[in-house]
Amino acid sequence: MNELIKNIGLGLFVNGSFALLNGVFTIQSFLITTLSVGIMWICIKLEKKE
Repeated sequence: MNELIKNIGLGLFVNGSFALLNGVFTIQSFLITTLSVGIMWICIKLEKKE
């Protein structure tokens, strides 16, 4: 389950980064990119804790 959530975070990061690279500088683009990094970071920390 942890791997699934990490992969979802990665997909969100790719989509947010793609939007920013194409010049879509909205709060949603920045928010989704930042939150997806947070999701992946939490999953990696939980994985190392186990």
